[in-house]
Amino acid sequence: MKKFVLYLLALLLLSGCGSKSEPPKVDEHGHEAEAAKTDEHGHEEEGHSENKVSLSDEAKAIAGIETTAVRMEPFQPILQVPGTVSSTDKGKAVVTPPVAGRVVSISARLGDTVRQGQTLATIEAPELSQAWSAIADATRIRDAAKSDVEQALSEVQLSQAKLSAAKTNLTRQRQLAQAGAFSQAPVQQAQSELNDAQSELLSIQKEQASHAEQVRRLENLFRDGIVSKSELEAARLELQQDQIKLDRAKVRIEAAKATYEREKNIAARGLLNARELQSSEAEVKSSELELERARLRVRAAESSLANANRAISNAQAVYRSNSGSGGASVGRVSLVAPISGVITHLDVTRGQAVDRTQVLLEVENLRSVWVTANVPESEIEKVRKGAMATLSVASLPNREFDAIIQVVGTRVDPKTRSIPVQCLVTESNGLLKPDMFAKVFIGVGQPTTKLVIPKSALVMEGGKSFVFAKHGEAFEKHEVVLGEQDGSRVVVLSGIEEGETIASKGAFILASEQKKSELKGHEH
Repeated sequence: MKKFVLYLLALLLLSGCGSKSEPPKVDEHGHEAEAAKTDEHGHEEEGHSENKVSLSDEAKAIAGIETTAVRMEPFQPILQVPGTVSSTDKGKAVVTPPVAGRVVSISARLGDTVRQGQTLATIEAPELSQAWSAIADATRIRDAAKSDVEQALSEVQLSQAKLSAAKTNLTRQRQLAQAGAFSQAPVQQAQSELNDAQSELLSIQKEQASHAEQVRRLENLFRDGIVSKSELEAARLELQQDQIKLDRAKVRIEAAKATYEREKNIAARGLLNARELQSSEAEVKSSELELERARLRVRAAESSLANANRAISNAQAVYRSNSGSGGASVGRVSLVAPISGVITHLDVTRGQAVDRTQVLLEVENLRSVWVTANVPESEIEKVRKGAMATLSVASLPNREFDAIIQVVGTRVDPKTRSIPVQCLVTESNGLLKPDMFAKVFIGVGQPTTKLVIPKSALVMEGGKSFVFAKHGEAFEKHEVVLGEQDGSRVVVLSGIEEGETIASKGAFILASEQKKSELKGHEH
């Protein structure tokens, strides 16, 4: 409207600057026809006839007149239906806390544009601290289990070394047994013991004979009064002790003889060899049992280690579950944006206690949106999945959006007798908002080549349709008969020919000028 007012002002100024016109001509109806005016340089100014409008280049620019050639173009019949805009599944996300706690900071505000993964708020959660402590406890148990495994492996190595030594000793003992080494040593020892006993007996017998001779000599001297009785008694006592020693020596000889005979018998039967071999074999078996016990301890320690690792994994899983997708530190978890977009809902304040089910924020990304078109049940057979569609909304009258039909519904709304058809708009760029009403133009049938013009070129008067065709520098109004239409174009059945140039924009201004010309003509 503002442009139209400016245009009229400019037109008045231009009309006041023209030269004197020739006497008016009278048309066949007796009306004066408005002659073309020329300026001082001889150029023709705006002029008007009954159905023609002429404008200067300056007036055309002010009025925003644009032209286009009428041509044959591929055309597909369009079904116009109402629709409603909604978010896609990937275009909307709610943010809930992964764990109950208290909000300690908020770094986003309502209406902020955020990127995926950006921190929006921080929550302090005791449950998260407990999960972290569980990880620490499980880690300590794991470390102790590792130490037990290492110790048990060391015991296995020691047991293996001991078993190897025992087997080596058994082999050596078998070789010694075959050589008779175990049988000769005890016999030789018994023989030596017998020899020592016999030597001791001979020595005692010699001492006893010497002491007996001394007693006889002292008895003679005592009778002669040469020695005292005490000296004689002392010699007799010493002789008695020699007898005791002699008896002991004889007992020792008997014992040594018995031992010697026994050892000779044992050696003859090979019992000592068998005993030594049994002892070595027992040592090997004992080492084998000790090795097996060490291996059992290794398996038990490894099982404890595996349990500890599982406990760590479980504790970490609980921690991850409590911390969600955001980063976390001891006792705190960050809430992050699940998708990039705009914060459309914010219901949380600093210091607020929150739980897992509470919706704190909502983020919407309206780059792509759904438009649900309500197609009458009588027209649904014309609609196909994958077909192209265009749509417009009242808030953007000069903007159209391309869409692709993704889902054709199967249920009829009993109230509206329509079937929902889901159209995906991939380049909304945030201009289409949820719950907006839209006009949806769905392509139906097969495309054909037809003569089409833009809808912006049409002027409606008295129930008829007109366009302004350019002839030279003037625009002439033509009545046209229209056919099918799509979002921005309409088929022309008659009234205009292919190749003609028409006003695609500013036709309303031309119509106003043409009306004004008619009024002036009738005034005369």
